[in-house]
Amino acid sequence: MMDLTIAGAVATFNYVDDQTNNALSSYAKHRFETAADYITNGAWRKLFNKANEKLKDKTIQQDPNLEFIDEILEKTKLQTDDILLDLWASLLANAMQGKNFIRREYFDIITKLNPCDVLVLAAAMDEEYRAKIIEAEKFSNNTNLIITYLFNNFLNKKYKIIDKNEIILSLSKLREVGIFTEKSNFLNFSLTPLGLGLQRALSAD
Repeated sequence: MMDLTIAGAVATFNYVDDQTNNALSSYAKHRFETAADYITNGAWRKLFNKANEKLKDKTIQQDPNLEFIDEILEKTKLQTDDILLDLWASLLANAMQGKNFIRREYFDIITKLNPCDVLVLAAAMDEEYRAKIIEAEKFSNNTNLIITYLFNNFLNKKYKIIDKNEIILSLSKLREVGIFTEKSNFLNFSLTPLGLGLQRALSAD
């Protein structure tokens, strides 16, 4: 697949058009073409590169969701943080593939998160971490201490988060936006149906 580089953005959308009998439409192409000068030094450059990686080797089988593509571009035009852009790129890639489990609510949620919130969310969605928690709960009489160690070690090594206060603030925010259940605490997180839906919307499957 063509690279979603700055110079190749429009060409890549031509590729998507070919895959979907031109369903992406001249509107979306025009959007990229008129934004070319902005993209050169702007936030969308990173978004394009990240979305391209997620689309690599994918076959587009449904019409892209143009409405969602447009909204994602609008909401990310000033976003340059790599961690947040990775979430947006996942949603963009899935919208370009026409996946029908993306909801507008997810856009509103992501705009309220900061990078640390996203890393804590990523840990909660990480099967490796969930497996560690389940194992600790199953075999330990001192579960809280072991889970605390696993949590701190896991976040520090895999996600580079070491500030306990930031983790607590993120936990509070993720509860507030409806992704974490109220019973979630510093030791163990659980996702609401909305959180599970967001996890699916961010997936590459």
